Amino acid sequence: MNDASPKSATLRLTLTVIIEKDGDSYHAFCPAFKGLHVDGSTEKEALKNACLAAKVYLKSLAMHGDPLPIGPHCSLEPGEQIPTVPPGAMLRHLELKWPSLSTCGAS
Repeated sequence: MNDASPKSATLRLTLTVIIEKDGDSYHAFCPAFKGLHVDGSTEKEALKNACLAAKVYLKSLAMHGDPLPIGPHCSLEPGEQIPTVPPGAMLRHLELKWPSLSTCGAS
């Protein structure tokens, strides 16, 4: 049996997630993904929520055939560049899988 379906490559993404104390809770956002803002009652919960939201965001990009926003806050390889982080905020990076090279926006 000849399988003519294209094989997908798995990409490893590094995303910047910034977590800030917000009153009694924590606010997390991903600068590469416009509108991705979540909260959590702890820093760990805010990071977990950001990870879940990023997965949904990436799934939506893939479903619509939109490219990845590759740049300083979303890269295919871990970078040495540290983004500007507001005073009092905590910097975290997420690594997620991307389903296909054809929709990654990288050449």
